[in-house]
Amino acid sequence: MKALKLEGTTVTQVEIDNTLEALQAAVDGYIEAVTLIPGKAVMIVNEEGLLRGMAQNPIASAVANTQIVGPAVVIGVDGEDFTDIPEDVEHCIRAPFA
Repeated sequence: MKALKLEGTTVTQVEIDNTLEALQAAVDGYIEAVTLIPGKAVMIVNEEGLLRGMAQNPIASAVANTQIVGPAVVIGVDGEDFTDIPEDVEHCIRAPFA
């Protein structure tokens, strides 16, 4: 599925398999979903990022309006299923950091 990876000071479009294993690999550990837009988009983050001392993620923190550490991935949601990131959400995230 199409996603945005937010890591350090970069925003990159990536393709990720829609599997737990692929999402865990993308954030280097157990995942937690942070709702960005209810019913439309979530940010997948490392559930244990603070405990593991992962680096602050300034872009992801700005997007989520809360402290995020480690790599993060933004994807779409459809009901309880993860999907491609909606184009309008991707644009809103990319525009300020272009």
